[in-house]
Amino acid sequence: MSLIGVLGRLLRPPACLACGLPGGWPCCACCLPPEPDAVGPWPLAADPEVAVWALGAYGDGLRAAVLAGKLDGQAAALAELGRRLGVALAAAGIGADLVTWVAAGRVAGLPRDHAERIAAGVAGALDLPLAGLLAPARGRDLGRARRARRRSGRPPSRPPPTARRRLAGGRVLLVDDLATTGGTLAGAAATLRLAGAHQVEAAVLAAAPAALQAGQWRAGGGGRAVPR
Repeated sequence: MSLIGVLGRLLRPPACLACGLPGGWPCCACCLPPEPDAVGPWPLAADPEVAVWALGAYGDGLRAAVLAGKLDGQAAALAELGRRLGVALAAAGIGADLVTWVAAGRVAGLPRDHAERIAAGVAGALDLPLAGLLAPARGRDLGRARRARRRSGRPPSRPPPTARRRLAGGRVLLVDDLATTGGTLAGAAATLRLAGAHQVEAAVLAAAPAALQAGQWRAGGGGRAVPR
């Protein structure tokens, strides 16, 4: 970073990615409470055998912060949010042997390592090894598949990722950035179980109500979705 950039950060601390509050980077206490009321676990709608953990609902300030970190290329912000997720999971007493992530392929030659950055923060906070167990799913990019679905009215076809290695049992914590339908997590979890994992749980920064089994979310203050 240039000297001008360093001085600028000293004079004006980095702002919250969601609301712009100075000094609130990556997400201020109003947009993301330091100690979430509950982080899970909740059963995944697409596969109830998979327990899902999340910092909060996919909406309001948390959604804005996550999307800003992804779209603005702020890898450090995603890693810090991952660290916060890991701290919350540790406080909740989660048990795992290692952490992995949902790998994404390249689009237009650009890397998309959002989940890996978040997983690194989670693994560091939990003091667990981080391992790339999954290769990117073949087929079209998920965003493109969703756009095609809107045009055609048919559900997107996207195969699950493939495993890079066999596993001799163990408990795997699978990390992704967001859970909107839960389909990606379900496919990745199934791959890890077929590869030999004894137990797979998932952790995301934010989850949409549709990703969780019916009845797991209710409306909170201000219309915000919160766990039931």
